[in-house]
Amino acid sequence: MKRGSYAAVAVKNAPLVRRIGEIKSDHPFWGYRRTWAHLRYVDNINLSKNRVHRLMKEHNLLVTKNMKLKAIRRANTKKPKPDRPNQWWGIDMTKVMIEGYGWVYVTIVIDWHTKKIVGHHAGLQSKAWHWLVALNIGVNRQFPGGVREHDLKLMSDNGCQPTATSFMKACNAMGIKQAFTSYNNPKGNADTERFMRTLKEELVWINEWTSPTVFFEALNKWIEHYKQQLFALNARLHAA
Repeated sequence: MKRGSYAAVAVKNAPLVRRIGEIKSDHPFWGYRRTWAHLRYVDNINLSKNRVHRLMKEHNLLVTKNMKLKAIRRANTKKPKPDRPNQWWGIDMTKVMIEGYGWVYVTIVIDWHTKKIVGHHAGLQSKAWHWLVALNIGVNRQFPGGVREHDLKLMSDNGCQPTATSFMKACNAMGIKQAFTSYNNPKGNADTERFMRTLKEELVWINEWTSPTVFFEALNKWIEHYKQQLFALNARLHAA
């Protein structure tokens, strides 16, 4: 009798175990909490953390402690290529050293199709809610009537901010589908990272920053200048 009940439970859990296996294939160093958050807020599967932990333990999917990590960076998945604005956004963060003060943090949200900076936040910390500030700015600008029906996707790395439960929950509530750069595809957020390099080359690295306030003001001006240049470039391309 028990054997039959166990078999029935195993059959019921099989699709969930397969999905957990797929997530772990892309993110082999995620623990059960991040895996649960992805299932709950990205896949919209209502289940408990304890169940995820139990299934991952039963199928040897938990992260082994003190394992030697040797990453082999060979992309086996293609980076998404949007064919319209507001289809794929990327979000990422960089930090800037202020002499005599310490680090300040800049979070950028960029439209991959237009290369437009739709939202940003700069501050003294970089927590999940700071990333949400930048994302909400972009959503309010680009989707004043609401984003839910527009099938917006957001690419990020696997840092603690975009994989935080609060961030995933907020994206789910807005109808934004999260995607993460996989273990085998570190270039999955390359468009966003390329913009970060431009920001560093044209603003951060060519100045000696001694005040957070001065940097924040310069950053806002630089982003506005970047937007104007991008607008002028797009206008010339359409006129050609």
